[in-house]
Amino acid sequence: MSYVENLRSRMLLSQAFMVLYSLLAAILGRGTETFIIILILVIMMGVIQSRKGKGPLGTGKADPEEILSGKKLYSEEKIRELQMKDEKLVEDIQDQSKFSIYSSLGAFLGIGYFILLWPEVEVLYNYFISRVDSEILAHFLAFLIFFEGLFIINQLSMVYALRKIGKVTMMNIPQSYTVTDRGIVFKGLIGKTGIRFPLPDTVDVKVNTKRGFVEIINTGKRSVTKVRLYARNPRRLYDIIKKYGIQKSSEG
Repeated sequence: MSYVENLRSRMLLSQAFMVLYSLLAAILGRGTETFIIILILVIMMGVIQSRKGKGPLGTGKADPEEILSGKKLYSEEKIRELQMKDEKLVEDIQDQSKFSIYSSLGAFLGIGYFILLWPEVEVLYNYFISRVDSEILAHFLAFLIFFEGLFIINQLSMVYALRKIGKVTMMNIPQSYTVTDRGIVFKGLIGKTGIRFPLPDTVDVKVNTKRGFVEIINTGKRSVTKVRLYARNPRRLYDIIKKYGIQKSSEG
């Protein structure tokens, strides 16, 4: 959720990167080597921003090992078979799928802009070199304008996605998890992530015994982040989370 919620901080960070990229490119010049280096850095920046401070609820990360050191209370493995029984799951993740498509489209447009318009940096450079005495300054201004175009594309794609979808619901459905008296740990393909107890005041927890899951929900201004825990005994799981971690709760 932090990816959508913290738009202002993301914009400021992006602007800082634009200036740094422009300085670096001004020193390196307009060659192919510069193109490759900056393109790699731009892609890395996008990945870092999307993952920065991102826990399962978008509220920051917890130490999985610390949580697992607590008393084990509940666990589930091989959850996919439980998901398959939930006929409304596809409907629930439609908005998230649409947002991912719009975001991916914005990323592809940005990369296309970067590749296709890179040669136009020389046009900008020629314009500025006739007006300033410094070659590095002319390069810096040319690259800064070029990178600002990339920034505008990324921001417009985000605004478009939010206007088309409205409040985005981001859903995290772990395929295995363990609950202790210190929190919940999710096992992924590349490691573990955790949610620490007690849960933040902004978090709500719901149980749906008919569909077989417990949801931990964090609601922000622009998005709703949900961690959906499918369980063979959702009532027991809900009672455990209620006892050890939640501030407010309701049933569905």
